Amino acid sequence: MAVDFTEKAKRYQAIDEIIASGRNLKWKDIILELGSKYGIKTSRTSFFRDIQDLQEKYQAPIDTDFETSGYFYTDPQYRLPRFYTDENAAKAAKLIKTLMDMVKGNPLYKEAKEVFESLSIENHDLALENIRISKRPENDRIIFVGAPNKNIPAETWRLIDKALKENLVITFDYKSLTDTKAHKRRVQPWQLIFDNGNWNLHALDVIKNGRRRYSLSEMKNIQLTKEVFSLPKDYDFRKMTVGSFGCMSHDFFHDYKIHLHGYAARYAKNRLWGENQTIVADKKNPGPDGDGIILSFRSNQLYSICRWTWQWADEAMPLAPKELVDDWMAKRERINKI
Repeated sequence: MAVDFTEKAKRYQAIDEIIASGRNLKWKDIILELGSKYGIKTSRTSFFRDIQDLQEKYQAPIDTDFETSGYFYTDPQYRLPRFYTDENAAKAAKLIKTLMDMVKGNPLYKEAKEVFESLSIENHDLALENIRISKRPENDRIIFVGAPNKNIPAETWRLIDKALKENLVITFDYKSLTDTKAHKRRVQPWQLIFDNGNWNLHALDVIKNGRRRYSLSEMKNIQLTKEVFSLPKDYDFRKMTVGSFGCMSHDFFHDYKIHLHGYAARYAKNRLWGENQTIVADKKNPGPDGDGIILSFRSNQLYSICRWTWQWADEAMPLAPKELVDDWMAKRERINKI
């Protein structure tokens, strides 16, 4: 049966304080003090199990006095490390578990779980199966939501994982949104990106010598080659992307100016959208309610910015660059024809 990590940590901390007091109390007296002083109710069986855990998992030097049967530390300087008993650490562990549950079911979850729990071997018992998120309202105050992602075959995960670990070039069939049929790709896999509920592979197209992103759900017939590549120093997607519009980016940059009013304007003020961002009142076109603004920034995410601007169609008007204005006008013309 799973144990609530926070409650377990509280018991450990209280037992540690009682034993460290040097009073050599018997188990019955310790249980009584747990209830009266700390408000912790526990049974004889649970108490002895906690003592065993403290000794075996946390190397607490607990022993009992031969004459009084009272508990004491053989090393008077020992105290249970704070990380093990800190309630904030327990909350952090629950938060991590909640986040990891978003990707539960793929092989990366298993690997991340092993890494997380390897830290707990040294820093204490953070086994995920022992961290129970109870149904109490206070445990639902921080959640993670996202668009549901497509089911990705386990074999895809296995091959991509091996290619990333060993820097192996891979080949696969891929049909993008603009393709009429699938094409063979040969790429250096650099990085996995989780964006808006979907997994993407950030990679170098070896044939075209260009950086690309591929949706894992659309990659078919993946094959590992024997060709090993050297990972470039600037491979990290985050270092080459200027903007806050997801994982789509380009090699070219633009300076953007967008008029916004109404809710779109209020929403835009609370985010950082790109480099050199400025927000000023639009005095020439204040909008229906007089709250018009001009949002300016620099970014290399033209495609995503085009979509983002259009989603505010009745509260947004692109001013620059020409590429953004032309895309917006073309969409408006198509809508008018419909």
